[in-house]
Amino acid sequence: MHKNRILVCFIFAVMVLVLAAGCSKGSAEKEAPKAETQKTLSIATGGSGGTYFVIGSGIAKLVEQYLPGYKLVVQSTAASTENTRLVGTRKVDFAITMPDSAFFGMKGEREFQGNEKYEKLRAVVSGHTSVLQGLVLEKSPIKSMADLKGKKVALSAPSSPSMYVAMAALEAYGLKEGDYKPVFLSYAEMAEAVKNGSIDCGFVFAGVPTSSVMDLTTTTNIRILGMEENKADEILKKYPYFSKGKIPANTYKGQTNDLWVLTAPAILITHAEVSEEVVYNITKVILEHTKEMGEIHPAGLEWNLEDANQGVAIELHPGASKYLKEKGVIK
Repeated sequence: MHKNRILVCFIFAVMVLVLAAGCSKGSAEKEAPKAETQKTLSIATGGSGGTYFVIGSGIAKLVEQYLPGYKLVVQSTAASTENTRLVGTRKVDFAITMPDSAFFGMKGEREFQGNEKYEKLRAVVSGHTSVLQGLVLEKSPIKSMADLKGKKVALSAPSSPSMYVAMAALEAYGLKEGDYKPVFLSYAEMAEAVKNGSIDCGFVFAGVPTSSVMDLTTTTNIRILGMEENKADEILKKYPYFSKGKIPANTYKGQTNDLWVLTAPAILITHAEVSEEVVYNITKVILEHTKEMGEIHPAGLEWNLEDANQGVAIELHPGASKYLKEKGVIK
């Protein structure tokens, strides 16, 4: 009888352990979705001396702060062309790019001519305006873009479509390919090359104030080349995806007058296969924290609800469209 009681107790203990293990497994299974909701995403930006990188880093900071369970990893790149390819091939989830780069990436034209056609690119929001800034030494005899004939000119970073903005500006002054000596440098390299005289002019296309230009003007006397307003108007007739604007006086040291320049908005793009929920949440975080974006960089104030759909050039992602419809930005 005593043995039977021991056997019963043993069986009972085993059953308790089995049930406990089952409960633990059940708890683990219930908690598993929490781990699955942890989303690590990526955003391609630009060179560390440019505004794209600063803005992209700012978006990542806001995502970490306001979207629990999300992480946005920032990648420094050669900017728009590379970024369009990275999103088109699903190597990154988001990227900042110029609208014309996304437009031609979808169509498989211009720099994407050949076997590249990224039809699943989608727009998220429009952001800060990039501005064409021609940099020459103050002591240089170059006073206008017309004076760049035969000169060594840095058009953009390697493979960046911002070279098309610089080329359009030069074209308005009668300078076509072959009339100047093109080179391709990152903005940090460009600033150094202007400073040491190894190039005659460098064109930076970024939000103002641009960190690399700010750094250059603090150590070197620089002249920034603008253009006449009528020249800008001529360019817009031929290239309607560009626009015009001004660099306000005293944006940089030694720049005492407003300057007419070519501009274009930066846009955040993604891929059609990124989920609606993810894109909705990223859009919401950006547009509901514009003030904090402005504290990260002055150009961050332009990532706002009012201008969110301006110049996007390609179809909106459903997640972005859903948020903008909720806010009455689009119908």
